[in-house]
Amino acid sequence: MDKKECYFLGYIKKALGSSGEVIAFLDVTNPADYKGMEMCFLEMESGLVPFFIESVQMKHKGEVLIKFEDIDDHDTALRIKGKQLFLPMEVLPKLSGTKFYYHEVIDFEVFDSKKGNIGRIVKILEMPQNDLFSINNAQSQEILIPINDDIIKAVDRDKKHIHIEAPEGLIELYINP
Repeated sequence: MDKKECYFLGYIKKALGSSGEVIAFLDVTNPADYKGMEMCFLEMESGLVPFFIESVQMKHKGEVLIKFEDIDDHDTALRIKGKQLFLPMEVLPKLSGTKFYYHEVIDFEVFDSKKGNIGRIVKILEMPQNDLFSINNAQSQEILIPINDDIIKAVDRDKKHIHIEAPEGLIELYINP
């Protein structure tokens, strides 16, 4: 499996106990969605390697206790400490309405209710207070728009469009000298 076909799930924080269990941090909105996970990929020196899971137990604040098949002692578990976890893109639940995964909206055109087409999303900036769309307009100017339910009005996956209603004056901050 190629890393481009996967999404980052989290990482192994530490080995726990003598039977090969590990504590992993899942960097996802709802870790409980992954309670039934049967397999994931770990990024090893040779690339992504599938690891099969015997059990997953929810802990707190995104942490889970994972018991992998064939990792039966503390020393073996220590060898995967710090490794990143990945899952194939096709296992992501489909989102609808104005909900989306950040990776899926890269290259979407953004249309403001007043300004029309303001440009194409080139990346997502994850910030402590509010994540942002980084949009390049036709003049290669960067426009930053908060990713916010009050601003995003519609997502058209077929046309690769996002419709927004930007706060008064926000777009002008970026396009006026």
